[in-house]
Amino acid sequence: MLRHAAVLALVVGTVSLVTQQQSHAYVSLEVGCLALNIYHEARGESHDGQVAVAAVTLNRMQSASYPDTVCGVVWQPHQFSWTRQRVRHTRRDPLAWASVLAVAERAYAAPWQLPLKRATHFHAREVRPCWASSLWLVDEIGNHLFYAS
Repeated sequence: MLRHAAVLALVVGTVSLVTQQQSHAYVSLEVGCLALNIYHEARGESHDGQVAVAAVTLNRMQSASYPDTVCGVVWQPHQFSWTRQRVRHTRRDPLAWASVLAVAERAYAAPWQLPLKRATHFHAREVRPCWASSLWLVDEIGNHLFYAS
């Protein structure tokens, strides 16, 4: 009987470890998608501008109108301009990547601390998307305008 208990404990412990590893891998993937979006949409922006882009991405996850994962939100067709480009989505600036990765990690870990609680859209100042007039402008940060629906 003791032997069976030891085997069961080993199996349960292994399953728990695998589950923890899978959970960590999932979080890493989600943070990676968030960081890619910040990198390609706002790497030249201030810290506040990068955090605002993270907030919009995470806010969309909470909306029934969008996928319920960060990667689903980022890669949803026709949402973020950089995902439509037919070029490799490389990270050419290691310092900018390190900075946005830190922003993504903090944002993902504590989304309740992010600004722009209701913002689900943004665009660069130099473009005028057709949807902008149907939403409420909630903030302007750096080169981006942020909207709530």
